[in-house]
Amino acid sequence: MFSEGWWLWPIGRYVEKHGVENLKVSLAFIKELTKRFTGEYAIRPLLAKKPKETIKTIIKWSKDDNVHVRRLASESVRISLPWSKKLYVSVENFENYKIILSNLKNDKSKFVQKSVGNNLNDLYKEFPEKANEIIKEWSRNNPTKETQWIIKHGLRSTKKK
Repeated sequence: MFSEGWWLWPIGRYVEKHGVENLKVSLAFIKELTKRFTGEYAIRPLLAKKPKETIKTIIKWSKDDNVHVRRLASESVRISLPWSKKLYVSVENFENYKIILSNLKNDKSKFVQKSVGNNLNDLYKEFPEKANEIIKEWSRNNPTKETQWIIKHGLRSTKKK
């Protein structure tokens, strides 16, 4: 992924800066970009400026067949993406945020599981009551081993304290 796709970085940066002008085309591009490089930074300004429209697309991505697109669904709504400004749109649209993560909680890919766990970990640091709400909901009905792993990974910072 990262060995072949570096040439796409400037295009992703262009979409990051100007993508809100044509949201539909930009989101379609970001979906394809993430299959070859990464779209997680390009989508954040779109999510900040047009949250409702962008989140609808991210919900669809959380059910996509492509593992990179599903991971992007999680990464795009993280509060604290490394090397990026914090983004609180996920908390402001909490019900949709829960839908996105819940769609991914049983994902078989460790790549996606780690992202969802990191997402919960970030949420726990900022809004522990919201993270607990998700964890309690997921823990109620015999969670899968994937969900259990995500919860454990999401709680790792609390165990360090």
